[in-house]
Amino acid sequence: MKNLEFTRIDDRLIHGQVVAAWLHAYSRVEHIIVIDDKTRQDPFMQEMFSQLVPAGISIEIRSIAEAVELLKGGLEKPTMIIVKVPQTIKALVDAGIDIDFVNIGGMGMTPGRKKFFQNVSTSPEENEILKELVAKGIKVEIQIIPAQKKVDVKSLLK
Repeated sequence: MKNLEFTRIDDRLIHGQVVAAWLHAYSRVEHIIVIDDKTRQDPFMQEMFSQLVPAGISIEIRSIAEAVELLKGGLEKPTMIIVKVPQTIKALVDAGIDIDFVNIGGMGMTPGRKKFFQNVSTSPEENEILKELVAKGIKVEIQIIPAQKKVDVKSLLK
């Protein structure tokens, strides 16, 4: 998709690593789209995320359904997409949104998840989704911060 600079799965969504490291690594980014149904319904979190983004970078928080419609219309400026879980990426791809690369950042330990790689944890359902994304030709890599070595998820899936 034209102007899609970076797509990240991170259960914290907007935080210091995204703001400091990834916006520096992807310096063309002018806009961030957070896609998460729960956050879309939470005015407090929306305000917090808006305050964390540096001047000159716009942000919008959308539900999955809203994001599909928005993304089908294309992106006008260099954009970063951030989601909490692989299920959101699957929903976008299944709706016809062209995503060719996904970075996995923080996916913490929660009930139903087991350690996948270092501090990244996944559930069996999430592993199946990652397999499906890889099978569709989407490059999926774990890289918590830009200075770390990229790990190809395909090599971790069994």
